[in-house]
Amino acid sequence: MGMFVGAANPEEYAEIYDMVCKAFKQSKLENAIVKVTTTEDTNFRKGDLRIVKVDGKIVSMMMLIRRPLRIGTTIVNGAIVAPVATHPDYQRKGYCSAVMRNAIQYMKTQGFDITILWGNPWLYPHYGYSPAMMKTEIVIKPKQRGSSEKRSYEFRSFTKADLEQITQIYHSNTAARTCAEIRSARMWEWKPGGSEAKLEVLIDKKGKAIGYLALGTDWGRPCAHEIGVLNDEEACEVIFNYILEIAKSKSLKEFYCIVHPDHPFARFAFWHDGEIRIRSGSGAGMARLLNLVPLLTKMEKEFERRLHYSEFYDQECTLKILSEEGLAVLNINNGQVSVSADNVKSDYQLDIPLSCLNPLITGYKGISELVKNPNVKVRGGKLALRLINILFPTGFPYGGDIPLFWE
Repeated sequence: MGMFVGAANPEEYAEIYDMVCKAFKQSKLENAIVKVTTTEDTNFRKGDLRIVKVDGKIVSMMMLIRRPLRIGTTIVNGAIVAPVATHPDYQRKGYCSAVMRNAIQYMKTQGFDITILWGNPWLYPHYGYSPAMMKTEIVIKPKQRGSSEKRSYEFRSFTKADLEQITQIYHSNTAARTCAEIRSARMWEWKPGGSEAKLEVLIDKKGKAIGYLALGTDWGRPCAHEIGVLNDEEACEVIFNYILEIAKSKSLKEFYCIVHPDHPFARFAFWHDGEIRIRSGSGAGMARLLNLVPLLTKMEKEFERRLHYSEFYDQECTLKILSEEGLAVLNINNGQVSVSADNVKSDYQLDIPLSCLNPLITGYKGISELVKNPNVKVRGGKLALRLINILFPTGFPYGGDIPLFWE
């Protein structure tokens, strides 16, 4: 019968679930992701689950989760890859490579702008991915002291009635965080059945949700997978004190909160002797550009925002970007930016391989670091470098580590 690479049919899903269980013997999370996405995620399309069949047997798979993603304040079409699996008896035979290369072409034709995943940094660069996201955490230690003042707030378990409020809180905390996914106020996206993580909601005296936190473990460590707060110092303080109580009750030396450095809670905890760390050693947060011109076109207003207070705001110039994924020209005209695919003479030019363009787009690495790569070439001297640095500033991109509460 030979080999087939392409979309799975619904009648094959049960076999895929079984194969994923065999591939991830020590974890139930990956199988839960596939089951919930294929049965409950209304964004799911038949082609989003790709497989390799050999002589009629499914031996490898990958699934993409459709989520809008942020690049600064821009919302683009994103595809989160999770999971990728090969049957233990068929590994190291090129089947994973076949399904991944097939999936890249599928994502391009589906009009996705960018795809992200968390995975082995030695594997996914073969398919055009490169490190482009970082996981940061704030570490709270029981020796720190919280406020003794009693506040009129309470924690309670998350219910379906909280969906709208906690979704709004999540988006207020991630409004400009690159790679953050856009979530909907639907139960399957926040709390599918069987979750081992505990999602608690912080309620004020009027019954309004002003914060939330998901408690669980990360690589065996007790942690807060996610924290959400209204931009209210009191909400941060209550959650901070609550975490201190948990850490002390468990006799922990450190309690980990997976939050972004710009998160209101991270700032609060930092000023109360919390320690911000950049995580490493648990896989890489990776990204791959899929459609260059459409992505940059969607970012036109974001580019204008970035240029606004720079010396290029009232100038006219062009920047050509060349990579394996094609070319794009950014036309700057007195603060306005338009993107085209016309191969015309430009004032400045950036020749950059995809492996370097991915982290430039997300802000994981800046041009001053990337230009050290001999394959990155900038034409236009210091002015070109300055312009690229303004258009693509560095930051702390993070996202795609979902489904958060299925762990």
